[in-house]
Amino acid sequence: MTAFTQSLLITGDYHTIEYVEDNLMLSCEEDTNMEITSINTAYAMGTNDYAVKKNNDVERKSQTNNVEEYYEKLCKKFPQISFNTQGGVMPCSPGKTVVNLSPDCLKKMANDPEFAKEVEWNLSGEEKANALIYSWAKRDGIEIYGKTVSYDANGNRESSYGMRTANVGNGNSTSKIQKKYKEEEELWIKARKKREEKEEAEARIEEKRREKQEFQERMEKMRSEREAYLEHFNNANGSLGSYQSIELSQAVSFFDKNA
Repeated sequence: MTAFTQSLLITGDYHTIEYVEDNLMLSCEEDTNMEITSINTAYAMGTNDYAVKKNNDVERKSQTNNVEEYYEKLCKKFPQISFNTQGGVMPCSPGKTVVNLSPDCLKKMANDPEFAKEVEWNLSGEEKANALIYSWAKRDGIEIYGKTVSYDANGNRESSYGMRTANVGNGNSTSKIQKKYKEEEELWIKARKKREEKEEAEARIEEKRREKQEFQERMEKMRSEREAYLEHFNNANGSLGSYQSIELSQAVSFFDKNA
């Protein structure tokens, strides 16, 4: 809001108002109530704009801190991966796994745990996938170059690479080999996911079996404690009954002697 100074000269029902705005001297005559309303409105709007801007700045700062904290945790969770979040594309190498992660994807991961879980699952297999590509190439006598792995804003994964081979002339063109490697990589990812889903299902079954066993053990312990209590209670009642019978027989004998 532009700052201004004002002076008021009361002349009947009107005020003469002079103010300086952007180094320009202006003068006007307006109805008093209208002018004051205008000034108050302008001040209120300026104050509100400042508050909104301040809140937005605080929110942006909070989101930035949240993303930075999450990124630090992500790097610690996957120390085998070198992340590039600064734009551009950096390539992998046989001994180095590089992931080009979209800044928007990183921001979404920092604020959406379910989304982060899905992307992190893919990240957990990147080192193995990188090693597989180079091992297949070595097996087939192929040189891999410019291999890149990228995740877009929605967490979609894309990998690409170039290759050189001396066997192009016998029907093994690089395009066919790349297609073959791509299919093998996709099959490996699907098999890995299926294997992990099976392991998770088995772990859930084992957890339920363990919980059932613990429940049965608790029930058995409660039954044993109940039986011990009843036995103790019955023994106590039996002793009390014997004591009362002795007392009763002694009393009868006493009265018989003194009859």
